[in-house]
Amino acid sequence: MLYLTLKYLHVIAAIFLFGFGMGSYLYLIAASRTANPDVIAQVARMVVRYDTWITTPAGCVQVITGYALVRVSGLSLLTDWVLSSLVVFVCVGALWLPVLVLQKRLERMAVAAVAGGVALGAQFQAIYRAWFWMGVAGFLGMFVIVVMMVSKMTVLQLWRMV
Repeated sequence: MLYLTLKYLHVIAAIFLFGFGMGSYLYLIAASRTANPDVIAQVARMVVRYDTWITTPAGCVQVITGYALVRVSGLSLLTDWVLSSLVVFVCVGALWLPVLVLQKRLERMAVAAVAGGVALGAQFQAIYRAWFWMGVAGFLGMFVIVVMMVSKMTVLQLWRMV
């Protein structure tokens, strides 16, 4: 029963991590396309809040439940697909932390533009582009992790089957 409970929590955390992460990502993209600093400021504020209070804790639950699942199931952390998943997870996490910082910067820049009654400039666009592409890379990594979790194979092992 412990294994099934851990697995359930792990899957729910993955849904929250991916779902809220993707939702907030797409929401800020849509807001940014309006080029309206007021809309961007409001949406960025919510995105920062959601990522801080929901997405980030879900990532922590993923680590805890994933480790517990490995221990309970008797697997080694060095099992091919487990180790590969951990490496990709660390890479996604390494992208995630700067993304949080960039989101906060985008929010501050939009708030300042609203307060000053000015449009968002080239610096906002440069930060937005970096945030956007880091998000693309992060979500690609998340897709890879889910494939490895479901198949219990590394990407290379899956590729060889094709």
